[in-house]
Amino acid sequence: MRGPTDPRPPNGSVLKFPLTGVAQMAERAVHFGIETQTELSPDQIRAQLQRVLASDLFLNAQRPSQFLRFIVESTLAGNDRQIKEYLLGVEVFGRPVAYDPKDDPVVRIEAGRLRKKLADYYAGPGANDPVVIDVPRGGYVPAFRQKPREADLAVASSRTQKSGQPGRSFLGKAAAVTLAAALILAGLYFVRFRHPSLGTPTSIAVLPFLNLTAEPAQAYLTDGIAEELTTGLAQFKGLRVVAATSAFQFRGKAEDVRKIGRALNAEALLEGSISELQGKLRIDAQLIDARNGFHLWSKGYDIQPADLAASEQDILRETAQALRIPNTANLRPLKRDTENSEAHVLYLHGRYLWNTRQLPDMLESIRLFERAIKDDPNYALAYAGLADTYTVMTINTQMSPAEGVPRAKVALQRALELDPNLARAYATEGLLESQCEWNWQEAERHFSKAIELDPNYAPAHHWAGLNYMELDQFAKADAEFRRAQVLDPLSPMITEGLAENFYNARRFDDAISTVLNMPDQKVGWIILANSYIFKSQYQKALQIPNIANPTDFNGFLERSVAVARSGDRAVGLKILAGLERNKHNPGASGNYFPPAYLAWAYAMVGEKERSLTLLETAYQQHDPALANLKVDPGFDILRDDPRFTDLLTKVGFNK
Repeated sequence: MRGPTDPRPPNGSVLKFPLTGVAQMAERAVHFGIETQTELSPDQIRAQLQRVLASDLFLNAQRPSQFLRFIVESTLAGNDRQIKEYLLGVEVFGRPVAYDPKDDPVVRIEAGRLRKKLADYYAGPGANDPVVIDVPRGGYVPAFRQKPREADLAVASSRTQKSGQPGRSFLGKAAAVTLAAALILAGLYFVRFRHPSLGTPTSIAVLPFLNLTAEPAQAYLTDGIAEELTTGLAQFKGLRVVAATSAFQFRGKAEDVRKIGRALNAEALLEGSISELQGKLRIDAQLIDARNGFHLWSKGYDIQPADLAASEQDILRETAQALRIPNTANLRPLKRDTENSEAHVLYLHGRYLWNTRQLPDMLESIRLFERAIKDDPNYALAYAGLADTYTVMTINTQMSPAEGVPRAKVALQRALELDPNLARAYATEGLLESQCEWNWQEAERHFSKAIELDPNYAPAHHWAGLNYMELDQFAKADAEFRRAQVLDPLSPMITEGLAENFYNARRFDDAISTVLNMPDQKVGWIILANSYIFKSQYQKALQIPNIANPTDFNGFLERSVAVARSGDRAVGLKILAGLERNKHNPGASGNYFPPAYLAWAYAMVGEKERSLTLLETAYQQHDPALANLKVDPGFDILRDDPRFTDLLTKVGFNK
């Protein structure tokens, strides 16, 4: 629409699910001599998961879809032994920390419903799918297997016929099923009692450190340390780390740690403070079990500013040891790309301002990143920050594409020259290729690379979802948005992405409910307004604060469409004419005005010729808003026009 915003192995690798001797015997007994392939790659399993979730049986069934996605992704992440009834009740079905499965059978009930839905799916639309996802009774860990090929079935049938003993065949099958059940029960006993859960937290959030220095403006330093610790913790396999975007929403709030943990779906919280005395920094850090409020460890560090990296490394090591993460002695150093402490502080300040997305802060962040680069010309992260700023400003119409895109490209190229394994640079390159260059396949390749390098980087999943959405692949988009949401559960931009995906899929009720359930609807109000308009609920649209008293061109655009379609066409067209005449965008550098926005509004009120003319202007200016051209319902009135079809081809959709 307007503005952008799970651990997996490297591409091409195969994640093996080797059967134990017990399970192998059960598998062979059940299939009566047909040995199915038991080595499936994560991509094969995720592709099958998407087939299931995109089916009519699951598409609008929220609970079984969330249940299935959670247990499959947890298994692929290597956390299958932690898939217990309590965890599912809290993580999937929103039960409180004090939840007792013996008193509340929600997980068992929903598991039965999920098994029934999967059975119906494979008996119907999934009958010919190559992979079977099952949830065996007696547990909640999913099983994956390839279906036997027709040739295998023929061989098995031939073996049965050659035996010439149908009675014996029946008894053999019955015995095999009995044996399989017994062996599976034995396997479950082994897993449950020989491999108990350690009970240590498996998910963590780093809260913004308190700024106790005499300078309130140094908040960027405390946030920067928390962000770097978040990035450092993400390297530990099996530990889910909540993105800073969500954790930082608790800045300055005196909330109970257990409530914060529930809101972030985090079992542990790392928090602290920074103070300053006689030129030295004092860092106090503590790790808390968010399930019960108990302290796991705490420590204070008195350091020189230049020793900040070493203290952060110590905090990471202490945290990893408290969480019983193995191989902490081989902890990789925090990625900084610079030994220049002044450049590093400038970078942290730039990131702090970049996170606000406000025009003055974005312009200042550019200056800070450039100063950091001047201090250290080989600072890859500073170049990546510069690329992020130019890219997001271009997509958010704060800068013209002619100004922003070339600068972003130059910064990205330099960042990747200095560090070919910089995940965030690949993610930004994917966003640039997708939303600004319309190279959809190239964008997907960059997102895959970013996720391969850093599976916990939520923006890579978020922006990959946008790319899938623009390509009319709504189920894939939904999956990526939800993966991003697991990593960054309170991000309003990710939730807006989910709502926009529903809107473009013409699921207006789902889009409306998604926005209305957001704690802060300031981000998703455009999706809400458009969904109301398509449901002919014009008064509800006109009551949205941004439309009732518009102060920017988006508010005026939405008001013009709602007024025109509700019956006062002349007034709506007058508002549009005024916007087109003034072309005033106070939120942009150089007052850039995106013609595609006006084109959308004219299409919505039935002015096809004016809309097509503006779309051609948008193409000439390389307006990023054209990324929505293929899917936005607002352009449906133009889809039969050959000129619109030609434009889709030029934007790369019909290749």
